[in-house]
Amino acid sequence: MMSIIKYIVAVIVLLTMPNAVQAAQADYRIYTVAGQETTVEAMAGLIQQYDVLVFGEYHDNAVLHALELELLQRTFAHQPGLAVSLEMFERDVQGQLDDYLAGQITEQEFLAKSRPWNNYQEAYRPLVAFAGVNSLPVIAANIPRTLAAQYAKTGSLTQIAPEMTGYLPQLHLTPDGEYRERFLAHMTEIGKAGTMPVSPDKLEDYYKAQCLKDDTMAESIANYRQAHPEYKIIHYQGDFHSKWRLGVVEKLQLLQPDLRIAVITPVYLEDSADIPDLLKQHQQAGDWIVFVRRQS
Repeated sequence: MMSIIKYIVAVIVLLTMPNAVQAAQADYRIYTVAGQETTVEAMAGLIQQYDVLVFGEYHDNAVLHALELELLQRTFAHQPGLAVSLEMFERDVQGQLDDYLAGQITEQEFLAKSRPWNNYQEAYRPLVAFAGVNSLPVIAANIPRTLAAQYAKTGSLTQIAPEMTGYLPQLHLTPDGEYRERFLAHMTEIGKAGTMPVSPDKLEDYYKAQCLKDDTMAESIANYRQAHPEYKIIHYQGDFHSKWRLGVVEKLQLLQPDLRIAVITPVYLEDSADIPDLLKQHQQAGDWIVFVRRQS
């Protein structure tokens, strides 16, 4: 009975999404890095050329969330052997996520045990619902947030409780270079804006915590792909974790050099006349650029 109820709820969620998707289509434009405008269907149709699609998002953008669902739906039509990977769930709740998808616990129980993000209902529940209806595996890819927070606060992993060490990635790197420079510049910028003030002496620790998240998500994807090479994977995460093919993408390529990875990167657009210049600026930012309007 529980699985039937879950199925009905998921279908209701999915049936309400097309109107949102149609409304969103007027608010984005997709381009290849070569400067050619393209469509969601064209992206989905290229799934056979890749092993992993990485969709970088702005977490608070409803247009991108609708596009994420549409891409999942269309890609599944081309590639039934598909797994969904999410930054928004953490390794230690994989069991609860699996139980929910299998209909063994209710949605209420699942949410009570899995620490969903505040915007889960409108942003990520449709992805999980689609996966559940179509029996797609969902990977809880991220590091438990308590570990990342402790690392950012102390700069050390030595005080982690023994029962939590199994959720750490086997390989953790905090490299110098472009990613570090971009991250420190980004954090400095948002600190000046007052949206997330971080004292300069803590920037390095925050960078280390960022790398810990990247390493964990990359390893989660790599482990699943190694265990299930017949599956393609769509991974959804914040834009900074993959823009310029850095972060998770760089770490994933290090773990499995032969993986064919495509990156979808959003860019805010104020005026369509700006697209040629923005394409030049973001030519190396991803394989597809999604221009999207800011939302008030």
